Amino acid sequence: MKSDRIRHMTIKLPRLSSATADRLLQSSVAAPRSRWSVLKASGSTVRDYLQGQVTQDMGKLTSECGIHACLLTPQGKAVSELYIIQGRDEELILLVPSAKAEITVGRLRQFALGHTLRIGIVDTLAICSIQGANAPELLHKFELTEPGNGWLACSRSESDDTFALVMPKSPRGFWVISSKEKIDVALSNHVMLDETEFEAMRVIRGFPDFGTEWDESIHPLNANLIEFDGVSFNKGCYVGQEVTARMNWRGGIKKKLYRVSISGQPDTIPCPVQTTAKIGELKSAAIDHEGNCFGIALLPVDVGESESVALSLENGASVEVLEACHA
Repeated sequence: MKSDRIRHMTIKLPRLSSATADRLLQSSVAAPRSRWSVLKASGSTVRDYLQGQVTQDMGKLTSECGIHACLLTPQGKAVSELYIIQGRDEELILLVPSAKAEITVGRLRQFALGHTLRIGIVDTLAICSIQGANAPELLHKFELTEPGNGWLACSRSESDDTFALVMPKSPRGFWVISSKEKIDVALSNHVMLDETEFEAMRVIRGFPDFGTEWDESIHPLNANLIEFDGVSFNKGCYVGQEVTARMNWRGGIKKKLYRVSISGQPDTIPCPVQTTAKIGELKSAAIDHEGNCFGIALLPVDVGESESVALSLENGASVEVLEACHA
């Protein structure tokens, strides 16, 4: 009986406040992104090695543009999600979910036979996110120029290991990778928000994260890796490539992550999405500054692309598919 009471308790969803929404439109807001860790990888053959390990083509990586990728097992299951940007000389900066940082380092070291690879977690570097109409102005405090408009465009400070990485959706925003001390100094006179509000913004915009909306139980193509430009189908072989290619070319992508709106609020997260039977799952939800509920749901593609299928939660709240999650 106790477990039933817990299961049906109302959950507290992340919420975007009206004050933060106003600041996004008029100035800017900032928050740490402690769910992500910074890794450094270097070595004379580090690019060649990663070319055979990650899903995206390392040839797309330049000093002005990072890449999004996944690290897979031979069976095609995700080990971790990665953002890779060019550091100094042969050095690369890898951003990975903190919960998968040690696993990622171990996995890449394990298969580096014949390569000179130095890789490890850099505890002295941290990530903060700045968002809003005037977010580009904050970059100057980090000695950074504003990156271009492309997905994962980036810029680098000439004086130290400080980087800016464009994050998608409007209003324009950036991830800044720098020392914790430099972040504290640069943003000392700026209001730092609780990360919960930035999580709300992420969900409202329909931007899924590995470890939250999807994990190793979901193939990355079902988690919209194509829509987030995280995979190449002509780069050649990499670990997990056979399964990934087969899913793509043989029509194996039966489910995707979709941005949805919800007429009420879910009682639990995750929770089933249903027609007359359960057909999908709401993975996350958040409340915007006007009290509207948005979420990210894993749904069959034929349902997500249909305008005639009525969806709901078990508590009766209706679910409307807005779009497939994308960069």
